[in-house]
Amino acid sequence: MLEFRKRINVSDDIFVVRNLIGAILQGVGLAYLVPVLLVWFYPDQIKYVPYFALPGMACILLGAWWSRHSDKVEDVNLRQAMVAAAFTWLFASLVSVVPFMGIADMSFVDSYFESMSAWTGTGLTMMSNLSSYPKVLLFWRAWMQWLGGIGIVLVALTILIRPGVAAARLYRAEARSERILPNLVNTSKVIFEIYLVLTLVGTYLYYINGMNLFDALTHSMTGLGTGGMSTHDESIGFFHSPAINAVTIFLMIMGAVNFTVHYKLFKNKSLKPFFEDIQVRYMFVFLIPAVTIIGYSLYSIGKALGEVIQEAVFHAVSAISCTGFQIASLSSYPEVAKFILAILMVIGGGAGSTAGGIKLIRVTLMYESLKWTIESAILPRGAVIKRKVGNYVFSEEDIQEVMSFTMTYLAFLLFGTVYTMLRVKASLTDALFEVASAQGNVGLSIGITSPAMPADLKVLYILLMWIGRLEIFSTLVFIISVVFLLPRVKRK
Repeated sequence: MLEFRKRINVSDDIFVVRNLIGAILQGVGLAYLVPVLLVWFYPDQIKYVPYFALPGMACILLGAWWSRHSDKVEDVNLRQAMVAAAFTWLFASLVSVVPFMGIADMSFVDSYFESMSAWTGTGLTMMSNLSSYPKVLLFWRAWMQWLGGIGIVLVALTILIRPGVAAARLYRAEARSERILPNLVNTSKVIFEIYLVLTLVGTYLYYINGMNLFDALTHSMTGLGTGGMSTHDESIGFFHSPAINAVTIFLMIMGAVNFTVHYKLFKNKSLKPFFEDIQVRYMFVFLIPAVTIIGYSLYSIGKALGEVIQEAVFHAVSAISCTGFQIASLSSYPEVAKFILAILMVIGGGAGSTAGGIKLIRVTLMYESLKWTIESAILPRGAVIKRKVGNYVFSEEDIQEVMSFTMTYLAFLLFGTVYTMLRVKASLTDALFEVASAQGNVGLSIGITSPAMPADLKVLYILLMWIGRLEIFSTLVFIISVVFLLPRVKRK
């Protein structure tokens, strides 16, 4: 570790990271100002404007000050980008607590939990009796989830950061690697445009099926962003509408699909790219048996066949897409149903989508690599095995990286599960379910997450949401940098 310190110029790191964070923080400040526009439609809520306008302006000014030397940043390495991305999510969540503390009168820990849950697209909540809160606050939660779905960094790439190496490094550090177009900023703009169009489509579909315009907009934002925060305690179940359930399933699947697929759909005006994508195929490979098992377990406890089909399909899609919408209470579900949902939450949606979890492509690659290992043992020495999954070609290094990520992900999952079991005396299945939901940025809950849960468990879930959103390695690099490098600066 000492040698590691010697190789790094910490002062340069701090200079570069500060300028990157400053640019992104300006984007957070602009995001803060958008809920103020709601006052135009709800004039009685003008008294809440200071809770958004003041921190928003503060973020813009602080960001402008931090990034005042950004023109001198010539190059950014991946470590610096990872530290910047990890800190951005922590800091964005921190500065976003003001409306929750000021309007909802929540504690700092609960407010930070709510804010982190929103920005990371998780959907676990410390709030109840949601319909009693001002619409501007409910929109703030949905707005953060919508932005968090495509990533704070991606929004910043679209709006603020100049093209170049810095943008590319941040894009990768925020756990995205695929490009739709050769130019990264153009890629970001295309993703943003697709995301906006699908959100408007979802809003329209909700509205014509019975939602009021406010609910239609917020649920479309959190559905496509696979965040799952609702304006009602009963989530989508509040509406008791099969049509609204169907629209929600459509949005959740769209949110869990790689944006490259969306681009091909819009460009080719054909559904063929959707069904050809390997991640989409494997999503349904996992969904079909999961829905069957969940449905059978629900039918065995006496639920009507119509309810069984709706709940099994809806909650399975909600789990694997990492959205977190519910149409029924999951606390009364059989253990096997909760376990299957937990497995789906761990698997997650497609890489390059708004979903969380390990990601379908990684799970697929691990399965295929097992086949390749068996083939290499059977085939003659020197035989060439093409490591290809769908249109993706992988090297040995890629496979090792996937294995390392998966093992680390499962290690965090195991730690969180055991800690939850010991802390609140939960069963193994219930603890696994809740931790898988937090770390996978899902939002489904069987009741463990609440304002009454111990403060240390809230902090653990906050960290798991943060770690899961940035796919572990960026957060580990950030922690190592803070623990081992900052003390060196202080000594100087």
